[in-house]
Amino acid sequence: MMRKFVKRAAIAVMVLAMALGCMTGCTTSRDLKTQNGNKVLFTYDGRKVNLKEAWIYAKMTASQYDYYYGGYYGSDFWNMVITTDENGKNVTFEDNVKKQVISQIKQIIILNHKAGEYKVSLTDEEKEECAKYAEAFAKSAEGAAILKECGASEKDMALIYEENKIASKVQEAAVADVDTQVSDDEARITAIARIVYPVTKTDDEGKTVDLEGKEKEEVLKTAQAALKKIKEGTSLEDVAKEAEYSNTTETFAAGESEEGEAFEKKLAKMKDGDLMDEVMECDNGYVVARLTAYTDRESTDQNKENIVSQRQQEAFNTLYEEWTADLEKEWDYEKDVDQALWAELILHSEESTATEAAAETGAAADTAAEASTGGEAAGSTEDTAAEASTNE
Repeated sequence: MMRKFVKRAAIAVMVLAMALGCMTGCTTSRDLKTQNGNKVLFTYDGRKVNLKEAWIYAKMTASQYDYYYGGYYGSDFWNMVITTDENGKNVTFEDNVKKQVISQIKQIIILNHKAGEYKVSLTDEEKEECAKYAEAFAKSAEGAAILKECGASEKDMALIYEENKIASKVQEAAVADVDTQVSDDEARITAIARIVYPVTKTDDEGKTVDLEGKEKEEVLKTAQAALKKIKEGTSLEDVAKEAEYSNTTETFAAGESEEGEAFEKKLAKMKDGDLMDEVMECDNGYVVARLTAYTDRESTDQNKENIVSQRQQEAFNTLYEEWTADLEKEWDYEKDVDQALWAELILHSEESTATEAAAETGAAADTAAEASTGGEAAGSTEDTAAEASTNE
């Protein structure tokens, strides 16, 4: 599923996170070019955005999608129909991404307009850094092609990097007071090794049914024999291989174990390295388990960072909604963006053909839904591609 690549991150905006090494080249095989790069595409909070600026954002975002998803779905994923709008019109993956790009730019505009309030500015060193990013972009084959397509310059690119750097600093300042303390109990990730012996089967009609009576007793005996063998010195992993059970490792946060609540309570009373003294009937069958680490240190610490990021993101989302409430009352993507001008940008490849596969393409729909989450900023190359922020 595409959503496996989608990650949440609280502090970062779009372009500075984009490494040139992840760019896969122009996303179209056609000789795409516009003579209208300097024309105004839309205006937001008094800031006019021309086509070439939005073009750069969109092509860089598209490059990330091509990098991560093209290998799974080929170039046709851009034309996958992921939903229909209120008028019954098909909305493709490309349509959705272009809309999200506009929302990203809107967010960067608002954050830049808040720079004075948060006493944010760029140092000379930061401006020089942005200039170097722009120079590197303009000298790369991919970057040069994008700039040529829309009539943009290295100077235009430097301004984009500067605006993104300011936006990132404002966003950090806006959530600076968020509580960053997270306890082990809140963030705990537990690691176990286990073998599950299912107590269900598939009947003649293809339905999953619970085992009963002697059939279930036989499964219990098999699990008990496996536990006995482990206690006698055979490794849990070797016993699992004999049972043709390959997925022995499980890590989970509190309340998320596949085996259920009672199983987790049992683990809480054990020491790291302990083997459960008896087979336990759990939510997913009879289980033989060893506690690897009740608090997996590395995973728990990472989860603490994730929780802080989530707190920061929620705090920022609330602020952003407050900042833009009046603006969004009047905003209409279809009317406020020059759709004829925006249509000059094509993200899908020339050889792509329309794919009427909304119902069959759940992964694309999942990713589009992730990209439609209000007020979120992007934080890595994966995030940049899929975490487009919107307040439509």
